[in-house]
Amino acid sequence: MSRIKILIIFSLSFVVISVLGYNFHVANNLKYDFGGDASDFIYLGLTLAKTGKYGKLNLSHSELVEGFKNGSHRNQSYKFSSHSTWRPPVWPAIIAFCFLISGYSLGFLVAFKIILHLLGSWFFYKTLGYFRIRRIIIYAGVFLYLVNPAWQLYSRVFLSEPITLFFMTLFIWSLTRFLKTGKLFWLNALLGGVLILSHPYYIFLPFSIWFFLFLYKKISIRKTFILSGLAIAVVSVWIVRNYVVLDTDKLLITTSSGAVMAKGWNGKVPQLHTNTKGDLADETLVLKDFDYKRSGYTGQTGMMELYKDATFNFIKSNPELIFPIIIKKLKSAYNPFPETPRPGILETGRVIYQVLALVTALFLLFRGSIITKAMVWGLFLSTAMITVITYSGFRFRMPQSSLEILFIILAVHFLIEKYRAVQIKHG
Repeated sequence: MSRIKILIIFSLSFVVISVLGYNFHVANNLKYDFGGDASDFIYLGLTLAKTGKYGKLNLSHSELVEGFKNGSHRNQSYKFSSHSTWRPPVWPAIIAFCFLISGYSLGFLVAFKIILHLLGSWFFYKTLGYFRIRRIIIYAGVFLYLVNPAWQLYSRVFLSEPITLFFMTLFIWSLTRFLKTGKLFWLNALLGGVLILSHPYYIFLPFSIWFFLFLYKKISIRKTFILSGLAIAVVSVWIVRNYVVLDTDKLLITTSSGAVMAKGWNGKVPQLHTNTKGDLADETLVLKDFDYKRSGYTGQTGMMELYKDATFNFIKSNPELIFPIIIKKLKSAYNPFPETPRPGILETGRVIYQVLALVTALFLLFRGSIITKAMVWGLFLSTAMITVITYSGFRFRMPQSSLEILFIILAVHFLIEKYRAVQIKHG
C-alpha cells in the first residue's frame, strides 16, 4: 500500500473517531433530556426489563427520569399497569437488554448505539466487497456510512431510527450475500421481518425488492414466496402477541397506525405538509367532522380504530382532496431538500447525501446491475406505497441512508471504471 493511501486511511480514521467521540459526548450530556417518542421507547424498555412484559408502569415521566439520575431503577420494583403496542418492539427489547446488563444506565445505552453503528459499518464493508469494488472506494463508502449526518442527528436521542439503520444494513448485507453466493437466503427473510418490526415505515420494502428481483429473474417464484412467507412469519409472532394480550379481533403491528394515518390524511395536508414536519401534524383534525360516540372506542386499539374510521370518513367525504393529498405527499417523499428550513452543518450534510443518493439512484436505473436496479425500484415503490397510506419525512427516511450510500458508491465506482476504460483505450 502506498504512503498516500496510508495517509488517507489514517486521516479518515481520525475524522471518524472524532465524529463518534463528539456524538457520544453530546448524547451522553443530553441523556436525561428525552421526551416525546424517545420517552415512550425508554419507558417500554424499562417496563420490559422490570416485568418481562411489554407495556406500562405506574410511573410518571419525572419519576422515570429521576430514577435514572439517582440509580433507583436498579433496585426498585414496579407494578405492571397495562399492555401496550403503541411502538414497535425491537428497539424497546434492545433497550431492556442494555438495562439488564448495565444496571439501568442510560450512558451505557448511548455507548451501545455507537458500538452498534461500528458493527453496522463492518457489515456495510462486507456488502461493498460483494460488488468487487476497488478497496479505496470501499473505504470511502465505509467512511460515508460512519459519519452519516442523518445518523449523527438521531444518534443523540433515544429514537428507533439509528437501530433501524443497523437492521437495514444487515438486511442489505444478507440480500447481497444471498444473491452473490446463493447462501443463507432464509437469513435475508428473517432480517426483513426484523426490519419491519424495527420500523413499520419499511413494511413494504423487503417485499418490493424481492418482487423486482423476481421480475428481473434473479430469484425464482418459489424463493420469492419463501422469502415473503418467512418475513411474514417473523412479523406474525408480534401480531399474534397483540391479538392475544390486547384482546382484540384486529391484526396489528402498532396501535399508533391509526394516528399516523390521520396525520397524512386531513384537510390541511395540501397546504401544510412538509418532509420535515409531517410527524408534527395534528391527527385530531379528522375527528372534527366525524360523528362518533367516544364510549364506542376504548383503550389503545379503540383509539386506533377511531382514527382509522375518522380517516376513511374524511377520504369518503372529501373525494376532491384525494389526488391533491397524494401528489403533495409523494412530492414531499422524494424531495431531497427540506421543505421547511432546517439550519445546521449536519442538516446541510444530510441534504447533500440525499441529493447524491437521488441522482445516483436514477443513474443506476439505467446503468446499474440488475441487483441495484431491483434495490432502487424496490425503494421507490415501497416509499410510494407507505407514503400514500400514511406519510413520509426526513426522520422516517433516515434508516434507508445505508441503502442510499450504497447507491452513491456503486455509481461512483461505475463512473471511475468507465473513465479508466476510456483512458486505457485512448492511452
